[in-house]
Amino acid sequence: MPHCKITLSSNAGTALSLGQVRMWSDALHGEKVPGFSTVSPTLWEQIKTHEAFQSPNLIFYTHCHPDHYSRDLTAQAKVRWPYAELILPEREFDDQILISGQQDQLCLHGLSLRFRKLTHEGEQFAQVPNYGCIINDSGFRILIVGDCAVANPQLAEFIGDTNINLALLDFPWVTLHKGRVFIEQYIRPQHLVVYHLPFAQDDEWGYREATARAVQQLHGIPDIRMMQDALQQEII
Repeated sequence: MPHCKITLSSNAGTALSLGQVRMWSDALHGEKVPGFSTVSPTLWEQIKTHEAFQSPNLIFYTHCHPDHYSRDLTAQAKVRWPYAELILPEREFDDQILISGQQDQLCLHGLSLRFRKLTHEGEQFAQVPNYGCIINDSGFRILIVGDCAVANPQLAEFIGDTNINLALLDFPWVTLHKGRVFIEQYIRPQHLVVYHLPFAQDDEWGYREATARAVQQLHGIPDIRMMQDALQQEII
């Protein structure tokens, strides 16, 4: 039996279908950062009617940078799907769930969600509240780290001896040697999804090809997939 279906919006945006529960992670952003892609008006119209994005139970953002989060598109989603619970690390809406502190935990819709504040990549962004999450769906554990600094010891501490079935990581975790070592030593997922890659037309610096090459240098990970195209789906 498949454990989950993952559908990409853009960058690190996904809809996770876990049984009857649908959780979005960093799915809606509308500002195009150079060298990357975003949820264009055309893609947003497709998302509104795409099967994988219908009736989300949870809408979660790891952090509020414009390549991960749009307040405007999130407000539109709240109107369209008013029963979706919104989880954010900054106060953006009156009726949201605010995650805060070094660690936080929620149990929603049969999922256990453990959050850990993880330093954002880049010294200039070190103060941005960025939260990783381990989702436990009846023993199937999914790791999402947002833009956590590559090979951050905080993440090793957060994972501890937790068995990670599926990890979703930004592509520098694979293209940087220290990231690959960390994945092999501390995360050790059965399944690895590599994302935050630009669509082909936006790939100014060859990130897609570099990532495809780097994936070949990872050892001990049984299943590795790149998610890099709008509405691409993977079943785990």
